[in-house]
Amino acid sequence: MKKISFLNKILFVINFIFLLLLLLSYTAPYISPSLFWPTAFLGLLFPILFLINLFFLILWFLNLKKLIWPNIIVLSMGIAFVDSYIGFSYQKKDLNYDMKIMSYNVRLFNKNQNISEPMIKEKIIDLIIKQDPDIICFQEFYNNDISKLNKNYFYKNHTEKNSLLLIYSKYPIIEKTNNKSALENTENMKNTFIFSDIKINTDTVRIYNIHLASNWFNESEYEFMQNPSKEKLKAGTISIIKRMKKSYLKRSMQVEIIKNHINESPYPVIVCGDFNDTPLSYAYNHIKGELKDAFNSSGKGIGSTITKMPALRIDYILHDKNIQSINYKKINRKLSDHFAISCELKINRR
Repeated sequence: MKKISFLNKILFVINFIFLLLLLLSYTAPYISPSLFWPTAFLGLLFPILFLINLFFLILWFLNLKKLIWPNIIVLSMGIAFVDSYIGFSYQKKDLNYDMKIMSYNVRLFNKNQNISEPMIKEKIIDLIIKQDPDIICFQEFYNNDISKLNKNYFYKNHTEKNSLLLIYSKYPIIEKTNNKSALENTENMKNTFIFSDIKINTDTVRIYNIHLASNWFNESEYEFMQNPSKEKLKAGTISIIKRMKKSYLKRSMQVEIIKNHINESPYPVIVCGDFNDTPLSYAYNHIKGELKDAFNSSGKGIGSTITKMPALRIDYILHDKNIQSINYKKINRKLSDHFAISCELKINRR
C-alpha cells in the first residue's frame, strides 16, 4: 500500500476543509439568513467550492486513489445544483407557444453613464423590437420616454411616474397593482414587486416582476473589489461582508412577503426579475418553491446574467408547473450590467 506522504496529508486536510465548506453551501437554499446568515456566503461561493473539490478529486485519482472517496461522495451530493448554473437542454424549437416573455434590468438606460457607449437607450429599444417579446418585465426602468415601444405594447403596469419596475404587454392586463404598501417596512423602496393579471387567449396568468435588495456597494468598496490592496485587505473585506450581510437579511424579509402573495394567486404564476442572489440561495429557493426555472427546463450553456461576472446568474424566469418553457436564451448584448433573458411559454391546458 502506498504510504501517504506529509505533503499529501497537508493537502488532504486542506481538501477536508473545502469539502466541509461545500457541504455547508448545500444548506444555503434552506436556511434563512435571518436565522444564520453565514451560509448565504457559502451558497454564493458554491461554483468555486465545487471546482476546488473537483480539482482535489482529480489529484487523488492520479496520485492516491484511496483518498478519492470523500470527494466523490460530497461532489455527488451537489450534482443536482449544477444544472442551475449550466444548462443542458437540447430540445427542438417548438413554434406552438402562447407567449414570449423577457426580463431585463436596464440599469436606468445608462442614465448614470456607467457604459461609455453612446445611445444606450435607443439600442436597448431596438434590441427589444428585434426580439419581439409579448411581455416584458423591466427592472431599474426609470425613464418613461420610450414612445417607440408604445406602438407595440398597448398595456402596461408600473409603480409610479418614474417607475423602477414596469410590465409591458401585448395582451390585455385585466388587473394590476403596485403593492408598494406590501413592502412599506423595508428600508429601500426601490426594491419591491408588482404584478399583472394578463389575459392570454382563453387563459389568465399572473405575472410578477420583482427586484430584490441590492448589495449597494459604495465607490470605495467597488474600488477594493477591482484592485484589492494588502494595506486595505482587512478593512475592505469587513466592509463588504457587512454590506452583504445587510442585503441578505433584507432579501430574506422581502421574499417572505412576496412568497405569501404568490401563494394567494388565483391564477397560474410567472415570476420574472432580478433576485440579486444565486440559484443556491434562500431567496431563490423560497420564491421558486414548486415553480419551474425556465433556464433549467430549456436553457443551455453557462447561465450568467451579469455582464462582468461569468457564471453569476441572478436574473430569472420562473413559471407554474402547468406551463412549459421553450427556447430560453440570454441575449448577449452588453447594454446594461445585466443581460436580457427571454423564453417562450406554452400553457398546458387540461
